[in-house]
Amino acid sequence: MSVIFHRIKEGEFIRLAQAHGINDIFIQESQITPNKYHLLGINTQTKIGYVVRHGRTDSMREWRLDILAALIKRLGFTCFNVRMNPDYTD
Repeated sequence: MSVIFHRIKEGEFIRLAQAHGINDIFIQESQITPNKYHLLGINTQTKIGYVVRHGRTDSMREWRLDILAALIKRLGFTCFNVRMNPDYTD
């Protein structure tokens, strides 16, 4: 499945999720910062993806996993996928 991703602010992401414009959510670990994650959502019908960016810059926003899980739960989603970065080792 080929998906085109758009960078949007957190408020727009929440609005799309509440309006059912996003129906699949996954979290991906940052390639730069260990134990920080990016939030991505996909509309599977239109094959358009959305990633949350910072408000003032065009860089991807990073969160802790527990904070993201609470946000996703508040949006009404019951499951999400997490993709870890295999390059990190403790």
